Amino acid sequence: MRLSYVLFLLMMGLGPAVTISSSNWITSWIGLELMFLGTIPMLFSESSFFSLSKESSMKYFCIQALSSALMMFSGVLLYLGYVSVWIFYFVFMVSLFMKLGVFPMHFWVPSVVSGLQWVPIFFILVWQKIPPLAIVKNFCENFDWFSPYIVILGGLSTLVGSLIGLNQTSFRAMLGGSSIAHTGWACFGSIFGGLWIYFFIYFVTFFFLMVSCFLMDYLMVSFLVLSLSGVPPFSMFIGKWSIIKLALCNDLWFVYIMLPIFGAILSLFFYLKFFYSFYLKFILSLTKMKYSPVASLIFLLISGVMFISLF
Repeated sequence: MRLSYVLFLLMMGLGPAVTISSSNWITSWIGLELMFLGTIPMLFSESSFFSLSKESSMKYFCIQALSSALMMFSGVLLYLGYVSVWIFYFVFMVSLFMKLGVFPMHFWVPSVVSGLQWVPIFFILVWQKIPPLAIVKNFCENFDWFSPYIVILGGLSTLVGSLIGLNQTSFRAMLGGSSIAHTGWACFGSIFGGLWIYFFIYFVTFFFLMVSCFLMDYLMVSFLVLSLSGVPPFSMFIGKWSIIKLALCNDLWFVYIMLPIFGAILSLFFYLKFFYSFYLKFILSLTKMKYSPVASLIFLLISGVMFISLF
């Protein structure tokens, strides 16, 4: 590994720490940009560098630069007390939604992800979402009147992400639609609680999915894809169940909670489609298998059962 890669990874690690531990919004913005500046060189560091990867990296750079500019513009007007017009609150949230890939600013996610390798996909769909989610949670705690809009857009994001995943034949593009849906669930968690429990489970599941894809372990890929769907007894079910339970305990109108539930049901179609695809690849490659993932598979199957009593 080159020394420059260590520097970029350090910047990516320090970015979320700066944002989460900051006491004012400008330091949070600096943490976002620190992580962004560390990510872009990593996207261009692929050993097998194709024109599609180059195009996806440039798309991501343009989208993130625009969202950073909007956040700086609206944040200066709001938090320094120059203007308190409602439109600038929406501009601030639009910039965060653009960074997260939440409806209606989700348009860039499938096209960007479909042209990247596994490591950059993990950075964009998981690691890059930690600071924006922390800012969304803090924003909703300070401006209670904005919470219903987050709930509606989060629910629509779960539904739209499921519809996008249904139309995909590419596994990478499907992961982009899945990320949109999971980010919608995370928006629910930022309002009612359970955000970091949900995100931690998603982080671990997605990390092992990327490792399995890199190793071409089709059995683990198939079951980890199924785990992303949130069906029991997989651990992702615990994250969704905790958010639903906390939302109902906060007297959320049941119509709002029906949006993510309906989106989760729709997403089962494409999760099962790719599960069958990778499982068949595993059956056909049994003779070429070099190691056994039985221990990891057993852990994934029972982890949801082990921790269900905690939530």
